[in-house]
Amino acid sequence: MIRTTLAQTNLFVLHKNFLAAEKAAAPGQLIERLAGLPAEPHLTPFLAAWARLSHFSPRNFSQSPNFITAPLLRGVPYLVHVDDFACWLAAAARQRAQLFNAEFRLWGIDSNAEIEQLGRQILAELGERPASAGEIRAGLPQVKSLTQTSRGGRVSTITTAELALRWLVGTGQLAAVNQAEDWRAEEVIYWPLRQRYSGLDLAQLPAEADAQKRLVRAYLAAFGPATEADISFWTGFGKSETARATGALAAETTLVLVQGLPGMLLLLKEQAEALAASPAVPAEPLLNVLPANDPYLTAHRASRARYCAEPSLQRQVFAGSGAAKPAILLNGQVIGLWSGDAAAGWQLLAAVDPALEPAIAAKVAAAGAFLQTG
Repeated sequence: MIRTTLAQTNLFVLHKNFLAAEKAAAPGQLIERLAGLPAEPHLTPFLAAWARLSHFSPRNFSQSPNFITAPLLRGVPYLVHVDDFACWLAAAARQRAQLFNAEFRLWGIDSNAEIEQLGRQILAELGERPASAGEIRAGLPQVKSLTQTSRGGRVSTITTAELALRWLVGTGQLAAVNQAEDWRAEEVIYWPLRQRYSGLDLAQLPAEADAQKRLVRAYLAAFGPATEADISFWTGFGKSETARATGALAAETTLVLVQGLPGMLLLLKEQAEALAASPAVPAEPLLNVLPANDPYLTAHRASRARYCAEPSLQRQVFAGSGAAKPAILLNGQVIGLWSGDAAAGWQLLAAVDPALEPAIAAKVAAAGAFLQTG
């Protein structure tokens, strides 16, 4: 067992996340190291990459044939490396099916057969060509409009075509590619997956247990030490699935006791020496300006006290669903929020050395400038 402090642990994870002195050399290295990037909101992967790469141009980033964006774990869109897509798809297949079932029922669809049949019609209509959602809808003989009213009286609408497109992307049959000329806009084009990623073979997916083990290992490599509850939230796996995956990794992991955090955390044994050698205090204050749902912020949502100790501050940073707001970090802990857009507004949530405020303002301004010019 390893004993360490929260400050040392945070600096260790910051280093692994390219949020310390070392930056990633290329987007592929970054995405593989972090096991993907959250792709919702739309600008999150761009801002997350900008914060971690030594040189980053957003042009063609989301259009690269090396990456796929799809609703994978927890039904949340993620941008992952094409080589990892089959593992992600297999790891969350049951979970994804349950989420689609629940969504279809929410819209009053009693049988999945209706959406699946419409999905087959869409695939037949597309053939081997890409098309926009509007072009696809225009070629379908029957598209229903669906409506639901929330408890608060808010009315939402969707079409069966939209649900079918989500299902096709989520099950790895279509690829949703943003082909807007301006990377800050969204213009999704749907491609048959085999046409967009000709080298990707989904005919034989890995077994669920093996895929979940590989995914949890990738998570620990990027974000450990972490609790099983953190793993469960990040992956969306139930307790039994999480326990099975961590049990399969027992020979590769060790326990960590972090001062100030309850319970025992898991770490890959191969990273134990690096954690022990991690400094307790950085040579210079580490300031980071991160987007909404940044992977660093969502990786330990279950043990979010590591970001900010006060529950009142946690409620300002994290929504009940677990979504994280755009945040300002000092040495891995949240000290403020920013607007997450080109306006670059910001506020502090915790007291900091006034001498740091010009540096914070400059960091937020730089993020705003990136969003203006790229």
